Amino acid sequence: MILDRSPLPRLLASRLVATGLALAGMFLSLNVQAAALNVAVSIPPQAHFVETIGGEHVDVQVMVPANAEPVTYEPTPRQMTALSRAELYFSIGVPFEKGWLPRFRSANPEMTVVDTVATIQRRAMVAHSGHDHDEHDHHAPDETVRDPHVWLSPPLVRLQAETIRDALIKAAPERSADFHRGFRQLAEQINRLDNAILDALSGIDPDARRFLVFHPAFGYFGASYGLEQMPIEIEGKEPGPRELARIIEEARDHRIRVIFIEPQFAQGAARTIAREIGGEVLTLDPLARDWPAGMRAIAATLVEALAPSTPATDTNHEDEH
Repeated sequence: MILDRSPLPRLLASRLVATGLALAGMFLSLNVQAAALNVAVSIPPQAHFVETIGGEHVDVQVMVPANAEPVTYEPTPRQMTALSRAELYFSIGVPFEKGWLPRFRSANPEMTVVDTVATIQRRAMVAHSGHDHDEHDHHAPDETVRDPHVWLSPPLVRLQAETIRDALIKAAPERSADFHRGFRQLAEQINRLDNAILDALSGIDPDARRFLVFHPAFGYFGASYGLEQMPIEIEGKEPGPRELARIIEEARDHRIRVIFIEPQFAQGAARTIAREIGGEVLTLDPLARDWPAGMRAIAATLVEALAPSTPATDTNHEDEH
């Protein structure tokens, strides 16, 4: 029997092992590169901004669900567990954050909190002209309550998007090209949506541009498109009987026949006013996760109520996604 002492089999085996190790290393590298950033946000519209910019490189957790009220919502234990793995938290200034952000930082000290409204001059939360400030204003004379609803103004969303883009690039610089690409996509989406809403609301008569809302969420939206909201409640406080009578009188003076509510808030006072003025109650949802669709729905509902004789403008003629 002749033994094959040629080095060829050993050489082939060595190369196969080396190739296997190289492939394993390559796949490991790909898996590391493909790991998405764990990101947390406060409200659903923010998820749209982060996901559009970050694409497959982000895994977004929303702390306040779309059907919850951001002032009083408390995260579940499951949410807190998921938050402990987050690398970034994009805050937006909603009341929910005042009590919970310090707890989030304690639960996850390594998490970077990014203030997406740091570059935005926020409006003061102005009360309805009929509100009795002695009954409702419990703040110190020099303390101004700022309106947090900045995601309802497309121009302000673009500023938030710039902050989100920069934070993602800082967290994962090797993906900067993709983040820049995602930002451009969102910026184009914002511009198209802004123009579409402006066109849709252009048919509303100048004398019909005031609208009555239960919760004052639409100050930035109104400022962007030449509308003025008349809020029923301020800072979660419903009007008392005297204030309610004043609001009803003012609604009659302005021939208002529609009261807008949000699905996240109680509706009793709004329905009482609607009965007194012979009007109706319509819903505007500012917390839709599909932000472009939610903004289009707000515009369409306002047109339907404030300019009923004007043919509805199609704000969905372009794909926003």
